[in-house]
Amino acid sequence: MTRVLIADDNQRNLYLLESIMKGNGFEVVSAHNGAEALAAAKRDPPDIIITDILMPVMDGFELCRKWKADPALNQIPFIFYTATYTDPKDEQFARSLGAERFIVKPQKPDVLVTELRQVLEESRTLRGRGQARPQADEKEILQEYSEVLFRKLEKKVAQLEAEIAERKALEEQREAVIKELEHKNIELERFTYTVSHDLKSPLITIQGFAGLLREDAQKGDLVRLQEDIGRITKAAEKMQELLTDLFNLSRIGRIGSPYEDVSLGTIAREAVHFLSGPLSQKRIAVEIEPDLPTVHVDHARIREVYTNLIENSIKFMHEQEFPKIWIGMRREGDEPVFFVRDTGMGIEPRYLLKVFGLFEKMDGRTEGTGVGLAIVKRIIEVHGGRIWAESEGAGKGTTICFTLPQKSVEELVKNKKVNR
Repeated sequence: MTRVLIADDNQRNLYLLESIMKGNGFEVVSAHNGAEALAAAKRDPPDIIITDILMPVMDGFELCRKWKADPALNQIPFIFYTATYTDPKDEQFARSLGAERFIVKPQKPDVLVTELRQVLEESRTLRGRGQARPQADEKEILQEYSEVLFRKLEKKVAQLEAEIAERKALEEQREAVIKELEHKNIELERFTYTVSHDLKSPLITIQGFAGLLREDAQKGDLVRLQEDIGRITKAAEKMQELLTDLFNLSRIGRIGSPYEDVSLGTIAREAVHFLSGPLSQKRIAVEIEPDLPTVHVDHARIREVYTNLIENSIKFMHEQEFPKIWIGMRREGDEPVFFVRDTGMGIEPRYLLKVFGLFEKMDGRTEGTGVGLAIVKRIIEVHGGRIWAESEGAGKGTTICFTLPQKSVEELVKNKKVNR
């Protein structure tokens, strides 16, 4: 029975090869590294050896070099079976050591057995003719061996660097997610408190005036009755407005229209037309910069951004002779920045970061729930942009700036420059 010596440090691979060889009528001897295989062969030479390359103590290349240098073993055919050394130069080196075959894992069992039988037949033919494979110069072998190991080391270092970079990126993502969750938790706590407070206020009003309504109805005081109904209606409307804003805020990022290419100028004009009534009442002039670029966005959501920003300017436009709102674009480096600027009451610098907070209102006397700019911020962030406020202080107007992803606007902005 033909005896096969198998060398592999991976127990699973070793078991698989043993099963294949035994299943095809071979006697099998196993070793876990090159040193074990060499010692076993010297004790009782096999008919053929099939070995892995990457092994501890002694690797497959060193085993082959010593195997082919031993007069008692050098006529026994040597097969490499590897999944790690797959470069053509690795096979070239293996051949220079005297190996009869260089097979890359994995192979189908029947293919592997066929190769093994062919090697055995070729070896018998060569021995029958008294021919021996020529051996490479020892110095050349050692030089090539060093080069092979160096290439392998370079690949391993590159793999490790790639793994480190990937782990670092994953760690950064994890840290970003943790920070985002912490921010969301803080926002949720504040949201819960503020909602409960803001919703409680109109409820208390409704409950209080409902009691007075009953008393006034019993007294037949129709004037007071109408006043009670009016206050209850106003409180209910306030609650409805708050709930609507909260619902709209919660839907951003989950429900929206498909993105489309649309001119920002078109969107801005739609928002101005929608607010033409209050703009006319306060005699506010609106100037929209011509040739604003086309962007790839959710049309309805970005229109909501402009509508909220213009509406916000209207609310905080103090009495002046020539109130005005500008809608346009500027560049900061290579990045286009879009803006809505007004001549309104302005914002103290210390409040510039607070204006986008949920339920933040700089003036409690103004209408609204304080959710508008939070909605705007969420829409811009869902689009992948940034938003911030600029103001030199009270009475000096406010500019709300935002960006959209470069991919959405850059090409068209460049085209606009070229056309000019």
